[in-house]
Amino acid sequence: MNTKSDCGVSLQIDDYLDLLHFAIQIQDQEWQQSLIHQLKIFQPAAEQQRTPEEELWTRLDYINSKLTGLCNQLHAAHTQDERDKCKERIGLLQSQRLEVAHKIKWASRR
Repeated sequence: MNTKSDCGVSLQIDDYLDLLHFAIQIQDQEWQQSLIHQLKIFQPAAEQQRTPEEELWTRLDYINSKLTGLCNQLHAAHTQDERDKCKERIGLLQSQRLEVAHKIKWASRR
């Protein structure tokens, strides 16, 4: 059973993840690091409350944020080598995203 304070922490984490996603989009490295540091502070309390399915959704959100950042880097790349490296990392993350999505699908069927 979630208490009122549990819901508050969960909402704060969601807010920080949204901000992190935006910081990745605008490629503000300093802000990203600050937000990641803040999220690590919430991690122990949040881990006690999350179900395995929630963990998968969190992982999917993280992968999607990384993909957004890499797509921005790809569009801003100046050399073919930079574009190739971005495409390679995007491909790996897309594979991970598919794997996590399949796990979420199976978890929701239980």
